[in-house]
Amino acid sequence: MGLLEALNKVKSEKYDPKKDDISSGFQPIPDGTYTVTLSGVNHGVWKKSGTDFVRFSFDVVTGEQAGRQEHITPILASKKSNGDPMPESVLARSIKMVQKIGAMVGFDVPDKVFMGANESEDYEMIQNEFREAGVIGKLLKLTIKSSPNKKDPDNPWRNYKFEEAEQPTTASVEDPFKDAATGMEITDDDLPFGK
Repeated sequence: MGLLEALNKVKSEKYDPKKDDISSGFQPIPDGTYTVTLSGVNHGVWKKSGTDFVRFSFDVVTGEQAGRQEHITPILASKKSNGDPMPESVLARSIKMVQKIGAMVGFDVPDKVFMGANESEDYEMIQNEFREAGVIGKLLKLTIKSSPNKKDPDNPWRNYKFEEAEQPTTASVEDPFKDAATGMEITDDDLPFGK
């Protein structure tokens, strides 16, 4: 899709920049299985709430949805926004998700990333460990399956399954001159053009 097509799509949505949110009209990637790259692991802070997060970003690399992104934000906060304790099941699921993503790109996530003084430290360590492991850009399979959200029917839950994907291979090229004679001396007389 080119810029002109995108502009025409925005116009067809009757987007009003004075009233509408920029994410209005956003359509999530449809349910399905995709080959994706782990394109980023970033620690940030939500502007509205000031709450820390770590976001895993995935770029779809093949098929009809190629070029689209999916962002997954596991929750490692010990308390909910209202101050109640975060359910252990939510924290356990988030830990498993971080470990699973790591395993699917060939990275054994160290336990220390879950042992910081607070979730902000944990998110920072997760970001740094994934980056230092050199796994950003690795391929994996991502399956997305939506399920109903009783509290907010317009925003169904997005469930994720991760699997390993075959990594592209790089061509190994040998030096074609490796067996050439060494110590050869070339003079001006050997050159094909005049003196």
